[in-house]
Amino acid sequence: MWSPHHGALALLLCVAGGCFVDYPPELSGPGGSAGGESTAAATTEAESHASDDGFEGCPSTDPPGIWYLDADGDDWGVEPGQVACDEPPGTSPARGDCDDDDPERFPGALEVCDGEDDDCDEIIDEFSPANDSCLGCSLSERDGAPHWFCKVDAIDWVGARAACVARGWTVELLSIHDEASYTWARKQAEALFDVADPIATFWIGLRRADPHWTGCEADVEQWQWSDGSPVDFAAWTMGQPDAANCDPMCSPQHALDDSCPRENCGHMLYTEGGWNDRACYAKGVGYACRAAAPP
Repeated sequence: MWSPHHGALALLLCVAGGCFVDYPPELSGPGGSAGGESTAAATTEAESHASDDGFEGCPSTDPPGIWYLDADGDDWGVEPGQVACDEPPGTSPARGDCDDDDPERFPGALEVCDGEDDDCDEIIDEFSPANDSCLGCSLSERDGAPHWFCKVDAIDWVGARAACVARGWTVELLSIHDEASYTWARKQAEALFDVADPIATFWIGLRRADPHWTGCEADVEQWQWSDGSPVDFAAWTMGQPDAANCDPMCSPQHALDDSCPRENCGHMLYTEGGWNDRACYAKGVGYACRAAAPP
């Protein structure tokens, strides 16, 4: 149960060695205080909680601390916290461990290609100094945001987006908002392939917005990125989007409905340059993902 720092009800569990109390789950660093607070602020917090929880005080003049259970010994603990004068065995002053049974997983750990969230940022298998490729994807970081450029045998736009989202709740197909990012993304994608295909489908997050999904208009204003952001930078090739092969006599039932053709998804021509609209069920040779940059 979450509780504010001052004067609020907290969940109190008393066991041998001290009382555990449930506090907000902000991260803190080893030897530091929650959420990057100063030592003085952390001391005030501990004293406040100690007072609220009926803690009788320390025998010395030193204030009590808040300690978190650290079962795997990686110096990162988990909620709830324990108010005590001295650090109890098996605890840590840092909280935020995402797996207290695995000493290799903790905030700040190096991410590796193992299908796990090693650094506890809710993203799986992203770039780190120890992880620049993983399962057919080239990993990189730009402006603090993790990126994946992935080569596959065949994947449609819906499958590509699902593969991105599976890496973390902030991960989506790549959105591009300026010329420099576009040029950089093209180079990352091209580097995946030994033999370049000038018309190969390499999926990015371009999609026709929902209100226009069933239409046949070739209108650049009808497009958006899969993360919901607007298309505020455009690199469409000449004459695109063109809504080719659109049948106005039918309405698609879903994105992969090949019985009613619509070019409602966008891909990047990584060798020739530019974007093109394509049927979402077309088979691509790769895709790019981007996670939101940390605040």
